Amino acid sequence: MNNNQLHSSQNRGATQTNPTQPYSQTRRPARRKSKAEIARRLFFAKCVIAVCMTLVLGGVVYLLCRSGLFSKSSSKKESSITSLTSVITSAVPSSEESSAAPTELPADMSGYTVILDPGHGGWDRGTSYPFNSDQNEEPTITIKIAGYLKEELESRGAKVYVTRTEDNYYSLYYRLAEVHLICMDIAKERGILPFSADREQELRSLLQKIKDVNDNSYEKGGMGFMAGTGAGPELKELFEMEYQLTNVVFISIHLNAHYTDDGQPVDHHGIEVTYVTDDAVNEYEGKPKNQTAGAPVREAYHGRPNEHNLLFCQTLYDAIIADTPALKSNMDKPVYTANWAVIRKTGLVGTLLEFGFISHETDRAILQDEAALKVVCSSVADGIEEYFKQIGVNTTA
Repeated sequence: MNNNQLHSSQNRGATQTNPTQPYSQTRRPARRKSKAEIARRLFFAKCVIAVCMTLVLGGVVYLLCRSGLFSKSSSKKESSITSLTSVITSAVPSSEESSAAPTELPADMSGYTVILDPGHGGWDRGTSYPFNSDQNEEPTITIKIAGYLKEELESRGAKVYVTRTEDNYYSLYYRLAEVHLICMDIAKERGILPFSADREQELRSLLQKIKDVNDNSYEKGGMGFMAGTGAGPELKELFEMEYQLTNVVFISIHLNAHYTDDGQPVDHHGIEVTYVTDDAVNEYEGKPKNQTAGAPVREAYHGRPNEHNLLFCQTLYDAIIADTPALKSNMDKPVYTANWAVIRKTGLVGTLLEFGFISHETDRAILQDEAALKVVCSSVADGIEEYFKQIGVNTTA
């Protein structure tokens, strides 16, 4: 083996270099590979940290939402959620670094249903200001309230039905029939409709006939099977069905007014929230002057959700005056039992809610102001949400 061969064999496993290149150039490939590996590891670590932070912050937001921290007003809620969302977003790598989707906040009222009934309409103008005028009329304001309230409730995830969406006349019993039909649809969808298919069609036909008549008179058949005292077999069946819809509530929307005989406003103001109980209804119906001539006189009915009706009304009142103190009533009992047919002839937890006295300057200013009215509607949604929390109903029940 000559010297040239010996030199070649001794260096066979050594790194081959070009003696014409500087040392730093010959070593650069190994350094470039090391940096890429480190970068990949750092990126992976960042992604893991970002995902963990997102999960933790998302959990915090969920718990805060469920605790009711954001339920005082929609504007406060949006501000709080926006700030928390920005924190979560800043923790997630940019689109060049990660494809992780933003965290979605849960809807507060998903699974709950509210049926709204804007009072009056068409030739039935309700009350107004000035007295007996065509200005500031009840049906135009109640339908506006229903629209704002529907928008607010749906933004929170609730399902909303409205009995009247235009300024046309729909009789009281037309709207009651509509409420019962809505409840039948809900119960059927949930698989808890308690009658046979034939009985269902029979009841639907009777309710539709009431709507077709569209008149409150007993003689014309506008009351249908809802006429008279107590409850006949058809109404009892509907009541029993509606008692099972514990996550459905009903609000009939109205305005108040009080004038002297010569049309001057009386100093009554604030909201009034009314509800029915068995005892109050039976006492009312037991007086001959309150019985419709010719209509059936039945035994007193018992079975309404009396305590839940009271709780529902009280939570609504408390929520409204918490955000709009000017609507605090100056009446002795702003939450009280009443016997309006619109809440007497349904089995749902519900109320006839007077949103203020159009005859009073302070109330009227709120009812005429879009922003103020939206605050009131947001408060009503808060009250509904609080009621559901207090009774602890299952959203699928």
